[in-house]
Amino acid sequence: MKAAGDKKLARPRDKDKHLINRERLLDAGEHAFRRTSFSECGINDILSNSGVPKGSFYHHFESKEAFGIAVADRYNETQIMAARACLEDPSLPHIDRVRLFFEQAREDMGSRNFQQGCLMCNLSTELADERPAFQAALDTHWLGMVAVLAECLNEVELSEIGLEHLTPTQAADWLMNAWSGALTRMKASGNDESLALFMRTIFKTKELQQ
Repeated sequence: MKAAGDKKLARPRDKDKHLINRERLLDAGEHAFRRTSFSECGINDILSNSGVPKGSFYHHFESKEAFGIAVADRYNETQIMAARACLEDPSLPHIDRVRLFFEQAREDMGSRNFQQGCLMCNLSTELADERPAFQAALDTHWLGMVAVLAECLNEVELSEIGLEHLTPTQAADWLMNAWSGALTRMKASGNDESLALFMRTIFKTKELQQ
Protein backbone atom coordinates (compact mmCIF):
# COMPACT_ATOMS: atom_id res chain seq x y z
CA MET A 1 0.00 0.00 0.00
CA LYS A 2 1.36 3.44 -0.98
CA ALA A 3 2.10 5.94 1.72
CA ALA A 4 -0.07 9.03 1.82
CA GLY A 5 2.88 11.19 0.85
CA ASP A 6 3.63 9.30 -2.36
CA LYS A 7 1.07 11.21 -4.38
CA LYS A 8 2.42 14.53 -3.15
CA LEU A 9 5.96 13.50 -4.05
CA ALA A 10 4.87 12.78 -7.62
CA ARG A 11 3.47 16.26 -8.17
CA PRO A 12 6.79 18.11 -8.54
CA ARG A 13 7.88 15.55 -11.14
CA ASP A 14 4.60 16.01 -13.01
CA LYS A 15 5.06 19.78 -12.88
CA ASP A 16 8.64 19.50 -14.13
CA LYS A 17 7.50 17.28 -17.01
CA HIS A 18 4.76 19.77 -17.84
CA LEU A 19 7.27 22.65 -17.96
CA ILE A 20 9.76 20.62 -20.00
CA ASN A 21 7.09 19.72 -22.55
CA ARG A 22 5.99 23.35 -22.75
CA GLU A 23 9.57 24.47 -23.42
CA ARG A 24 9.98 21.80 -26.07
CA LEU A 25 6.86 23.03 -27.82
CA LEU A 26 8.08 26.63 -27.66
CA ASP A 27 11.50 25.63 -29.01
CA ALA A 28 9.89 23.76 -31.90
CA GLY A 29 7.59 26.70 -32.58
CA GLU A 30 10.41 29.25 -32.66
CA HIS A 31 12.45 27.13 -35.08
CA ALA A 32 9.42 26.50 -37.29
CA PHE A 33 8.26 30.13 -37.38
CA ARG A 34 11.76 31.30 -38.32
CA ARG A 35 12.19 28.58 -40.93
CA THR A 36 8.80 29.11 -42.60
CA SER A 37 6.06 31.26 -41.00
CA PHE A 38 3.34 31.15 -38.37
CA SER A 39 0.65 30.53 -40.98
CA GLU A 40 2.51 27.72 -42.77
CA CYS A 41 3.36 25.87 -39.58
CA GLY A 42 0.83 23.27 -38.43
CA ILE A 43 0.30 22.06 -34.88
CA ASN A 44 1.08 18.49 -35.93
CA ASP A 45 4.44 19.68 -37.26
CA ILE A 46 5.17 21.34 -33.91
CA LEU A 47 4.27 18.19 -32.00
CA SER A 48 6.35 16.02 -34.29
CA ASN A 49 9.43 18.23 -34.02
CA SER A 50 9.10 18.74 -30.28
CA GLY A 51 8.82 15.08 -29.35
CA VAL A 52 5.84 15.92 -27.15
CA PRO A 53 3.03 13.33 -27.33
CA LYS A 54 0.21 14.08 -29.75
CA GLY A 55 -2.92 15.44 -28.17
CA SER A 56 -1.01 17.28 -25.45
CA PHE A 57 -0.75 20.63 -27.26
CA TYR A 58 -4.02 21.95 -25.88
CA HIS A 59 -3.00 21.03 -22.34
CA HIS A 60 -0.43 23.81 -22.65
CA PHE A 61 -2.04 26.35 -25.01
CA GLU A 62 -5.68 27.10 -25.66
CA SER A 63 -5.13 27.89 -29.35
CA LYS A 64 -2.49 28.19 -32.03
CA GLU A 65 -2.63 31.98 -31.63
CA ALA A 66 -2.01 31.71 -27.88
CA PHE A 67 0.91 29.41 -28.66
CA GLY A 68 2.32 31.86 -31.19
CA ILE A 69 2.12 34.73 -28.71
CA ALA A 70 3.84 32.56 -26.08
CA VAL A 71 6.65 31.86 -28.57
CA ALA A 72 6.95 35.59 -29.28
CA ASP A 73 6.92 36.42 -25.55
CA ARG A 74 9.71 33.98 -24.76
CA TYR A 75 11.77 35.16 -27.74
CA ASN A 76 11.36 38.75 -26.57
CA GLU A 77 12.43 37.87 -23.02
CA THR A 78 15.58 36.25 -24.40
CA GLN A 79 16.32 39.25 -26.61
CA ILE A 80 15.81 41.72 -23.76
CA MET A 81 18.17 39.74 -21.52
CA ALA A 82 20.83 39.68 -24.23
CA ALA A 83 20.36 43.40 -24.89
CA ARG A 84 20.71 44.27 -21.22
CA ALA A 85 23.85 42.14 -20.89
CA CYS A 86 25.40 44.20 -23.67
CA LEU A 87 23.92 47.67 -23.12
CA GLU A 88 24.52 47.64 -19.37
CA ASP A 89 28.08 46.33 -19.53
CA PRO A 90 30.05 48.65 -17.20
CA SER A 91 33.38 47.71 -18.81
CA LEU A 92 32.50 49.49 -22.08
CA PRO A 93 31.80 53.13 -23.01
CA HIS A 94 28.13 53.58 -23.80
CA ILE A 95 28.65 54.16 -27.54
CA ASP A 96 30.64 50.92 -27.72
CA ARG A 97 27.81 49.10 -25.98
CA VAL A 98 25.39 50.28 -28.66
CA ARG A 99 27.78 49.26 -31.43
CA LEU A 100 28.30 45.84 -29.84
CA PHE A 101 24.54 45.39 -29.44
CA PHE A 102 24.02 45.64 -33.19
CA GLU A 103 27.21 43.77 -34.05
CA GLN A 104 26.13 40.81 -31.94
CA ALA A 105 22.73 40.83 -33.64
CA ARG A 106 24.53 40.91 -36.98
CA GLU A 107 26.69 37.93 -35.99
CA ASP A 108 23.54 36.02 -35.00
CA MET A 109 22.08 36.65 -38.46
CA GLY A 110 25.34 35.45 -39.99
CA SER A 111 25.14 32.22 -38.02
CA ARG A 112 21.80 31.63 -39.76
CA ASN A 113 23.30 32.37 -43.20
CA PHE A 114 21.33 35.65 -43.36
CA GLN A 115 18.17 33.68 -44.15
CA GLN A 116 15.75 33.49 -41.22
CA GLY A 117 15.73 37.07 -39.99
CA CYS A 118 14.47 38.27 -36.62
CA LEU A 119 11.42 36.44 -35.29
CA MET A 120 9.89 39.67 -33.95
CA CYS A 121 10.28 41.34 -37.36
CA ASN A 122 8.90 38.29 -39.15
CA LEU A 123 5.82 38.00 -36.94
CA SER A 124 5.19 41.75 -37.09
CA THR A 125 5.26 41.70 -40.88
CA GLU A 126 3.09 38.59 -41.12
CA LEU A 127 0.52 39.05 -38.37
CA ALA A 128 0.44 42.45 -36.66
CA ASP A 129 -2.10 44.01 -39.03
CA GLU A 130 -4.32 40.92 -39.07
CA ARG A 131 -4.50 39.71 -35.49
CA PRO A 132 -5.13 42.28 -32.72
CA ALA A 133 -3.75 40.02 -29.97
CA PHE A 134 -0.49 39.62 -31.86
CA GLN A 135 -0.40 43.33 -32.61
CA ALA A 136 -0.71 44.22 -28.92
CA ALA A 137 1.96 41.72 -27.85
CA LEU A 138 4.43 42.66 -30.58
CA ASP A 139 3.99 46.40 -30.02
CA THR A 140 4.75 45.85 -26.34
CA HIS A 141 7.88 43.90 -27.29
CA TRP A 142 9.10 46.65 -29.62
CA LEU A 143 8.52 49.32 -26.98
CA GLY A 144 10.39 47.23 -24.41
CA MET A 145 13.46 46.88 -26.64
CA VAL A 146 13.37 50.57 -27.51
CA ALA A 147 13.26 51.45 -23.81
CA VAL A 148 16.34 49.31 -23.04
CA LEU A 149 18.27 50.86 -25.91
CA ALA A 150 17.14 54.37 -24.94
CA GLU A 151 18.52 53.89 -21.41
CA CYS A 152 21.97 53.41 -22.91
CA LEU A 153 21.58 56.24 -25.41
CA ASN A 154 20.87 58.60 -22.52
CA GLU A 155 24.61 58.45 -21.87
CA VAL A 156 25.69 58.81 -25.51
CA GLU A 157 26.45 62.01 -27.41
CA LEU A 158 23.87 61.47 -30.13
CA SER A 159 25.89 63.60 -32.52
CA GLU A 160 28.32 60.64 -32.65
CA ILE A 161 25.70 58.68 -34.57
CA GLY A 162 24.12 61.62 -36.40
CA LEU A 163 20.93 61.65 -34.32
CA GLU A 164 21.46 64.73 -32.15
CA HIS A 165 18.15 66.21 -33.34
CA LEU A 166 16.26 63.39 -31.59
CA THR A 167 15.62 62.45 -27.98
CA PRO A 168 17.25 59.22 -26.75
CA THR A 169 13.91 57.43 -27.02
CA GLN A 170 13.31 58.72 -30.54
CA ALA A 171 16.87 57.79 -31.51
CA ALA A 172 16.39 54.27 -30.11
CA ASP A 173 13.09 53.94 -31.98
CA TRP A 174 14.67 55.12 -35.22
CA LEU A 175 17.63 52.76 -34.85
CA MET A 176 15.36 49.77 -34.26
CA ASN A 177 13.22 50.75 -37.25
CA ALA A 178 16.28 51.15 -39.48
CA TRP A 179 17.74 47.86 -38.27
CA SER A 180 14.45 46.07 -38.95
CA GLY A 181 14.44 47.43 -42.49
CA ALA A 182 18.01 46.20 -42.97
CA LEU A 183 16.95 42.76 -41.77
CA THR A 184 14.10 42.67 -44.28
CA ARG A 185 16.50 43.55 -47.10
CA MET A 186 18.96 40.96 -45.77
CA LYS A 187 16.37 38.21 -46.18
CA ALA A 188 15.70 39.31 -49.75
CA SER A 189 19.40 39.42 -50.70
CA GLY A 190 20.58 36.52 -48.55
CA ASN A 191 23.77 38.34 -47.59
CA ASP A 192 25.32 40.79 -45.11
CA GLU A 193 25.37 43.91 -47.28
CA SER A 194 22.38 45.70 -45.75
CA LEU A 195 23.61 45.06 -42.20
CA ALA A 196 27.13 46.21 -43.09
CA LEU A 197 25.67 49.39 -44.61
CA PHE A 198 23.68 50.04 -41.42
CA MET A 199 26.86 49.73 -39.34
CA ARG A 200 28.84 52.00 -41.67
CA THR A 201 26.09 54.61 -41.71
CA ILE A 202 25.57 54.76 -37.95
CA PHE A 203 29.03 54.06 -36.60
CA LYS A 204 31.22 55.24 -39.53
CA THR A 205 33.06 51.91 -39.49
CA LYS A 206 35.16 52.06 -42.66
CA GLU A 207 36.67 48.66 -41.95
CA LEU A 208 33.30 47.05 -42.68
CA GLN A 209 33.14 48.33 -46.25
CA GLN A 210 32.71 45.63 -48.90
